[in-house]
Amino acid sequence: MHQNPIINKRFAWAEINLFHLIHNLKIIKSYAASKNVRIMAVVKADAYSHGAVEISKEAVKNGARALGVALVEEGIELRKSGITEPIYILGECPPEAVAEAIKNDLILGVNSYKSAKFFSEECTRIKRDVKVNINIDTGMNRIGINFNDAAREILKVAGLPDLRLEGISTHFACASGKNDSYTKLQWDRFNESIRKVKDYKIPVRYYHCANSAAFFRHKNMHMDMARIGVSLYGLNPYDMDYTGWLDPEAGKTISDLRPVLCLKTKISFIKSVPKGYPVSYCGTFKTGRDSLIATVPVGYADGYSRMLSNKGKVLINGMYAPVVGNVTMDQFMIDITDITAGSNIKVGDEVILIGESGKNRITAQDLAELMGTINYEVVCMLKNRIPRIYIK
Repeated sequence: MHQNPIINKRFAWAEINLFHLIHNLKIIKSYAASKNVRIMAVVKADAYSHGAVEISKEAVKNGARALGVALVEEGIELRKSGITEPIYILGECPPEAVAEAIKNDLILGVNSYKSAKFFSEECTRIKRDVKVNINIDTGMNRIGINFNDAAREILKVAGLPDLRLEGISTHFACASGKNDSYTKLQWDRFNESIRKVKDYKIPVRYYHCANSAAFFRHKNMHMDMARIGVSLYGLNPYDMDYTGWLDPEAGKTISDLRPVLCLKTKISFIKSVPKGYPVSYCGTFKTGRDSLIATVPVGYADGYSRMLSNKGKVLINGMYAPVVGNVTMDQFMIDITDITAGSNIKVGDEVILIGESGKNRITAQDLAELMGTINYEVVCMLKNRIPRIYIK
């Protein structure tokens, strides 16, 4: 692994373990309410910084029946890589991108009759048809047709030429929290909308609403398809520790997921710093003793947040070392004084920012709690100048 020329050149890298991805997908499929539940692998934002093309290819090879992206250009990238499976655009499609989306056989999200009418007009203009998925807003208050008007609006959309209604969906606002009363309210609203759609005898292939959090907590909400994002990458989909309030079977399944991403670097410099000296910008940390300070070549420009200044920690040889001073754009410093008295640490030694070493580990969730955010954001912050090394 360490002879990889990319690693040697950059001194920092992310390992993407495709064995873990396959393991997670297998667990997710086995947890589904039935074998008929399709799994959509959500690969927007470059597959949560894991690499959309590589993740998508592995996911569809191992049973994902559809892919979800946010942007048309994300979908086109997957098509150019040779992927032929259904690709859903989960966000609003700008008018300028509609024709390219249609030409690349992407499933467009309909969030209003106005947008659907424009899609239909573009289809007529370029002499193509397009599959669409209608989003019903049941309480997220983001995009989508309001649930009170959904059935009537969907009837109008279904009458437009060249549109093929592939699915109808909603998105839960609070499924990741302990209190699921709002999720149940949204579920009831969605089902009422579906009942009215069926009364109109509008043909729909797939109804779907469950994200990762709802998938594990509410098997009755799996419907025809589940949209799995964060848990595909081995991350906890809840805002907190779920022990004690989540169904034991669901908790056991989530605990069996394996993180797909490890973030690693190497020590680039070591220096002795006398007691009482400041480290990094603004002197927010001063040594309380004669210290051995190591520099690692990763910073906030790489996605390692400045909010981890004087809070974060790393792993070297299975032992923790604290982040000292402010994280800078391209580098940050760690105190290695206590790691075997610093005597065995040298430039070039591996440093774990996210991952395991020995019996210890640092997770995206650990960093999220220090930063006051969610694990989704921690991995999505990782920039492209950190090379991805795929393990399989």
